[in-house]
Amino acid sequence: MEDELVDIVDENDNETGVVKLKSEAHKKGEFHRAVHLWITVGRKILLQKRAPAKHFFPNKFDVGCAGHVSSGDTYEQTLTREAEEELGIKIDEQDVSFLEKRMLFSKAEDLGLINREIIGVYLLKFDGTIDDMRINKEELSEVRLFDVEELKSLLKSSPEMFAGPKEQNKIYFLETIEKIEKLF
Repeated sequence: MEDELVDIVDENDNETGVVKLKSEAHKKGEFHRAVHLWITVGRKILLQKRAPAKHFFPNKFDVGCAGHVSSGDTYEQTLTREAEEELGIKIDEQDVSFLEKRMLFSKAEDLGLINREIIGVYLLKFDGTIDDMRINKEELSEVRLFDVEELKSLLKSSPEMFAGPKEQNKIYFLETIEKIEKLF
């Protein structure tokens, strides 16, 4: 896991003035910031499959692009950096729409990791194709487009395919898909 400095925040996303390594924040279960970039291509939703070497939820489908907010960075700065690092696409902050801030909690007891994050959730309506992307194989193994109804069905019938605690992530994914559908 690439380690980086993150700002420790409270449950309301207020900075505490404490900066720690991401690994330390995960070990102690301290709140820090992350971003989720949901990506649509036409009327389909793009998900990434996390690389096998990822500590959290390897080989599971996750939002199109995600990452931790480095200390001193904004959510939007992180989105542009992560989109280029993970998917090889250049986006500007004005290309994305803010959907919500969300609290996420997950544990990987076998790894001694407690993930407590405030996530900035955004949407990118991508006007290219997945062939325009250069995926970073260290971060993800594939990207796939899902029809909305197919994705809803898979979340209900096979939640183990997706990153995160099954019930919590199913609810998050379904609520976010509903928001995205209103923006089609």
